[in-house]
Amino acid sequence: MRRTLKNGLFVSGAACMLLAAGCSGPSISPEEPDGNGNIEEHLESNIIYNGNLSLYSYNRWESSAAENDNIRSEIIRHLGILGGIGSREAIWNSYGSIPPISYGESFDFQYNDKVFDELQAAGLRYCLQMKVDALVVNPDDYGPEWQRNLEWYVTLLARRYGATPLYYIPMNEPDNEGQRTNGAPALTTEQIVKVQKVVYETLKNFNPDIKVASSPLCRLEDNDTYTSSGRQVLLAGITDYCDYFAFHKHVDIGEDGQNSETVLWSLMDEAEQAGYPRKPAVLNENGTSLTLPLVWAEATENDARQFKAYWIGNDLVQMKSLGLKYIVAYSLAGSLSRDGEFNIMDVSTASGSGYLVHELEYNAYRELWNPYAHRLSAGINGGFEEANPDKSRGWTVAFRGRSFNGIGRVEPKEWDYVSIVGEGARSGNSCLKMTEIDFEPTASIDSKGITANRCRRLVECLVPGKTYSISAWVRLDDTGDGTPSAQLRALGFSPLGEKAEASISYNDSKGEYVQAEVSFTADNPWVVISLEHNGRGTALWDDVSINY
Repeated sequence: MRRTLKNGLFVSGAACMLLAAGCSGPSISPEEPDGNGNIEEHLESNIIYNGNLSLYSYNRWESSAAENDNIRSEIIRHLGILGGIGSREAIWNSYGSIPPISYGESFDFQYNDKVFDELQAAGLRYCLQMKVDALVVNPDDYGPEWQRNLEWYVTLLARRYGATPLYYIPMNEPDNEGQRTNGAPALTTEQIVKVQKVVYETLKNFNPDIKVASSPLCRLEDNDTYTSSGRQVLLAGITDYCDYFAFHKHVDIGEDGQNSETVLWSLMDEAEQAGYPRKPAVLNENGTSLTLPLVWAEATENDARQFKAYWIGNDLVQMKSLGLKYIVAYSLAGSLSRDGEFNIMDVSTASGSGYLVHELEYNAYRELWNPYAHRLSAGINGGFEEANPDKSRGWTVAFRGRSFNGIGRVEPKEWDYVSIVGEGARSGNSCLKMTEIDFEPTASIDSKGITANRCRRLVECLVPGKTYSISAWVRLDDTGDGTPSAQLRALGFSPLGEKAEASISYNDSKGEYVQAEVSFTADNPWVVISLEHNGRGTALWDDVSINY
């Protein structure tokens, strides 16, 4: 359900929460030729926060009830402030206090109901991790008796929650032995797909409107650390049994990352060529720990937090460029990984309401991870006339979240090759300059070096079904180190990824500005404009515009 404001802006329920949290409405300029002098915009968030509310719902001791109630209340309050659409939650077995069930047995939902009811009362939704590996008796190693038990448990969940969750997920990281309970081994590719098939068919038979994501694995590419990979389950046909393909990503950003998430769509291409359907993707864990001290021994905690805040702003742009249906920010609170470094709130530190907010990271999510921050009507600084001092917003350079060996600074090295300059502009006083890349990797973690210059701008609030065009002027100058080339790309506007991207390339502009233009029809309510250069010679960009 959506409603139209006087200025032509479509607002979803999540957007109404943004307004309630104190965000001002968009400034609508009179430039859109819609006949009424308004820019038509569609506001829709696809951001979910990992709230871990279920951790604080099961009160085994009466003395902890008040504390847990307060924690849930505070987490939900912050979910509203951050402006996401809801929380990632799990059917919680309270560290084994609720035993797995067999066919015909009942399940105590009261503690989970407490969480879901409170989210609903706050206007928030949730995605639901079913924990079928921990909560279903498996006496015959995934045989007929196990399947009967699983179908029973899944049906109980479907009866209880129906199509209310944004999507269901069978289990978390089934390829990871560390995620298993009671000494159970990690699942094989065949077992992961088998579980997915039974869960999917049971849910869909109960209610076809229920949405199901695949169980996310630790790595997209093949590896020796875990029992399976995203590629393996895709080639085993997992997209036959899901509405969304789910995966996890921590730390790396962009095409040059050590474990780059950009291989997602090439793997989906491979599966599609093998005869399996292409599906939209969900990033079900997305976050970073404080990585800067790993490569810079002198980094202070504040340095590390500044780097993480910078990572957060850049990460959003890079993940939006993949066209993901949903992105789960990991983690708002409650994660124990790396001593809680993935969190942006500390529930163990008393400060004010009982929480210490890590201001730099928290504010980066609050200020950037909502559609208002990048709305179409706010403009894109396409002439580069405005300063861009905070490079986690506005035009961003794709970079790797692990930073560089021995950089001794917070800002990644990629910005050495991209800058806004005051000479060479096609019009006005400034333009964007991309220079020759001379980076040499200094550690195995940087083995790919920097392969290209990529400067990007996220534009939100597009109207799905509407056609847009992006225009840019580019000048290439050959400095003798190889033939320069440039590419203008429109990314992320389709939930099916790169198969639908629009791009145009130039290898030689003879030292003069030439115009590049691409058109696309928006399926997602956003697009990422990508200005790219192969790192040979120089490229100047100016007068970038999005037309509708």
